[in-house]
Amino acid sequence: MKKFFLLLAVGSFTAFAASAQTTSFGVKAGMTSANMKASGGGMTITTDSKIGFYAGFLAEIGVSESFAVQPELYYAAMGAKQEYKFEDESYKITENSNYLNLPILLKYKNQGFAAFVGPQVGYLLSAKSKAEGESMDSKDSYKSIDFSGIIGAGYTLPSGIGIDARYQMGFANIAKDTDGEGTVKNNAFMVGLHYFFNR
Repeated sequence: MKKFFLLLAVGSFTAFAASAQTTSFGVKAGMTSANMKASGGGMTITTDSKIGFYAGFLAEIGVSESFAVQPELYYAAMGAKQEYKFEDESYKITENSNYLNLPILLKYKNQGFAAFVGPQVGYLLSAKSKAEGESMDSKDSYKSIDFSGIIGAGYTLPSGIGIDARYQMGFANIAKDTDGEGTVKNNAFMVGLHYFFNR
């Protein structure tokens, strides 16, 4: 599955670039503020946010003067934090999950400003749960593939340096073995910098 995902990512970049009139390539990095939303039994719980980072590559493929397609391939540290209280005791649990993400975004541009929206598929690289100083592998508790929607905006200088912010809304249930009785979804707010080499 990992090899298939990587081939899909490379194929998407190549296919878009080959058919486009103008293509710019770049790198990106920034901060993630991620949480998980769990629903089941008539209840919904949104965990506290966990701070992480992301880094990867992007391309801007011109379709017209104002529109472009922006495929990306990047690593993102996701997860969540939650504190549970029982009588006079409190327990903190941190979920650390790492994804390789491939969004395909439709981008509107105007004088350096941009707004974008599109789907994203993510491949789970690893997951660990940490509680009371103990850590355990939790990758088997989650599905390998995650589907999300991305919406955001940014600004890029003529030099190619820019900033953007986006929200990732989870569409897919990432939890295994719920028997249809509950769902767990990834959500995140991301903000960071990017640089296009040949803007």
